[in-house]
Amino acid sequence: MLEVMLYRLIQAARDLNIRNKLFIAFIVLNLIPLAVISVWTYQKSSSLIQEQTNIYTMDMLSEVSKNIELHMHDIERLYYSIFTNQEIRKSLKAVNRQQWTDLQYVSADKQIRNILYGLISDREDVEGVSLYALNGTSFQTSMYAKKLDLRDQNWQVLQRNRGDLSWFNPSGQQSVVAAVSTIYDVDSLQKIGYFLLTYHEEALYKVYSQIKLNEQGELFIIDSHGQIISSRHKELIHHTPSESYLQKIITSGDTGDFADDIDDKQQIVSYQRIQNTDWKIVSIIPTARYSEQSIMLQQWMIILFVVVALITLILGYYLSVSISRPIRQLSSIMKNTERENWSISFNYPSRDEIGILSLNFNRMIARIHYLINQVYEEERLRQQSQLKFLMFQINPHFLFNTLETMNWMARIEGVPEVGKLSKALGDLMREGIKGKDFITLSEELESVKKYIYIQKVRYVDKFDMQYDIDPAVLSVIVPRFILQPIIENAIVHGLEMQMDNGHICIHAYESEDTLVLAIADDGLGMSAAQLETLRHYLENPSDSTLSGIGLLNVHQRIQLHYGEEYGLKINSKEEQGTTIILRIPNRLLMEKRSEFSS
Repeated sequence: MLEVMLYRLIQAARDLNIRNKLFIAFIVLNLIPLAVISVWTYQKSSSLIQEQTNIYTMDMLSEVSKNIELHMHDIERLYYSIFTNQEIRKSLKAVNRQQWTDLQYVSADKQIRNILYGLISDREDVEGVSLYALNGTSFQTSMYAKKLDLRDQNWQVLQRNRGDLSWFNPSGQQSVVAAVSTIYDVDSLQKIGYFLLTYHEEALYKVYSQIKLNEQGELFIIDSHGQIISSRHKELIHHTPSESYLQKIITSGDTGDFADDIDDKQQIVSYQRIQNTDWKIVSIIPTARYSEQSIMLQQWMIILFVVVALITLILGYYLSVSISRPIRQLSSIMKNTERENWSISFNYPSRDEIGILSLNFNRMIARIHYLINQVYEEERLRQQSQLKFLMFQINPHFLFNTLETMNWMARIEGVPEVGKLSKALGDLMREGIKGKDFITLSEELESVKKYIYIQKVRYVDKFDMQYDIDPAVLSVIVPRFILQPIIENAIVHGLEMQMDNGHICIHAYESEDTLVLAIADDGLGMSAAQLETLRHYLENPSDSTLSGIGLLNVHQRIQLHYGEEYGLKINSKEEQGTTIILRIPNRLLMEKRSEFSS
């Protein structure tokens, strides 16, 4: 069933007129590539837009990360100023040795506080600084007072600390983040206390708050556990979103981006680690925001496609009509020839293919008209000459019967040579009027022998004949009457005027699928000038004024049947005789070899 429907569809397409075929072909060859190119361009452009947007987002996150790192470097310089202060180190070591009275501690606490306040007084981003001795005694300027307990998870980072600042997110405090470090004595390199700095989260937020992703984008900082440290939504601080994308961020490298479903929306997640911390700054942008430029590009592509499609339709219709109209007109004129109207013509004012077709059509009509008139005249003349032809056909039979009568009379009167001569002449004439154009080489040689017999009687044995024939070539088909003109030429021009008796030899053999016939005589031969003239006539028959020469006739007939690579070649020297070589394709042998090989 499917094959039948497909066949009908193909047949219906074939049956369309040429105008519709051209129109459909023009539309298909233009609109389909245009549609493919448009879709491919849109996809590539959308991909490029998203890729460039991702690159921009990652560059932006990298810049934000560097800005935060700069603020942290300022905190590190503040820390270095504190732990290198001689009074602070002296006080921490005294507390650790428990050498102070309460009064001395109060005095030292006031002095250290003044030092700390002096260091942070011009910094709005620092909430406060706290110093802890090894026994837990503290010197604080911070509103965030916390008893040092190394078992608490907030202080566990100090156990791994070796003097560098470590940042963490203190629980229960949404407004600050903390930097802690172990303080070592610069002289003895012994641990003498702990450092705690509380940093306003709002100051951290200001570093990246000026970055505008878009109205629906989010930008925030998380720690190594996925807990939010800083965000514009303060209520989310210290919360860990239960989204699967956080696990990808935590377990992945320092930077990257990927697409994920968040809140039932496809969104692009990008992240960048902040150096010297285990924090990462994260951006979340809905995919729909990425697609705004792609949607705009898509709309422009659709508009462009529609415009080009309309132009293509108009041009396709115009071109198909302009090409098919003259063809339909020519077809209509051709139908008029069915009514034998030969006076029509088609004039198309152009030199394109249709113009050439119209010109050839007009020539063909004129030629057909001429040939019809010519055939009519020839048929009329043929009818008039039939009776004359029948009457003329009686004459050869009358001559054959007369020669046969002479043969029997000569035998009766005891003159058998005259009878043989008349019979040979009759046989030659009978062969001459047969309708066959091709005979075997054996039959051609039989006719030659009869002709030789008559000539030897005429010239009283002035020459001898020799035959060197390969039996394998006797059955080869050759054109009739090709040897007698050559032998006659040898007798008349080579041996007749010679004083001594001459010899004529016929060689026949096969060479590379070619039948070679060589007729050699030892007569007078030809001069170099005569030989050159005869060779020129063989190569250029149109130049010859001697159209009745037998050699030229044989050469032209062979080339007419077999091609210019075959025919006659003449070799002759004066007083040394002449050799004429005929080359004919051995079709019989070639066919037998072809059958054997197949």
